[in-house]
Amino acid sequence: MELLEYHCFKDLSNKEIEKLQNSAKKIILPSDYILYYKGDICEDVLFLKSGTVRIYIQPNELSCEEMTLYELKKGSQCVVNLFSTISGQKTIANAITQTAIEGWLVPKETINYLINNSPSFREFKMTSVNKRITALISLLADIKFSNIEQQLLNWLYVQGLDKIKITHDKIASIIGVTRETVSRNLKKLEHQGLIKLNRGFIVISDNY
Repeated sequence: MELLEYHCFKDLSNKEIEKLQNSAKKIILPSDYILYYKGDICEDVLFLKSGTVRIYIQPNELSCEEMTLYELKKGSQCVVNLFSTISGQKTIANAITQTAIEGWLVPKETINYLINNSPSFREFKMTSVNKRITALISLLADIKFSNIEQQLLNWLYVQGLDKIKITHDKIASIIGVTRETVSRNLKKLEHQGLIKLNRGFIVISDNY
């Protein structure tokens, strides 16, 4: 996937494309590379060409316990990274490469330029950030206080993809419940028309 294939860039003007291409920095990083820690302030937005990044939280820096919030793959956007870059606020999670990755870092100045000058980019990003930050906050609250159906739905939506390739076993290990619990509640969500289950992947419904 190339940088300009990202949906948010599809309606940029020639001037905006030139600004984007001239400022984007191509990166290649190994697996197990920390992109940011909780509390950092991001100065660039990552757009993946290949590989996987895991965004996770842990009670404190000395704890061995972790919870994966979502995985970033090509075509999806890290809402924690994006929100921190745009707002100048500290990140609420950690990010580490699960595999070697290739991609681009687009600096804050360019992201702000596109927000100020491209209505299509601004609308796409602001809508995306608002919806996914809301889902992420709900997910964090749901870890202790909500039912499993809502927790699953928020977790799926936070991934930022319409089609998520994942097994029920992996979801169970990530959110800390049994596979049977995951399968049963995913089936309930499917009956409600919120998702569609297929062999090896889950499709998010437009109804959500």
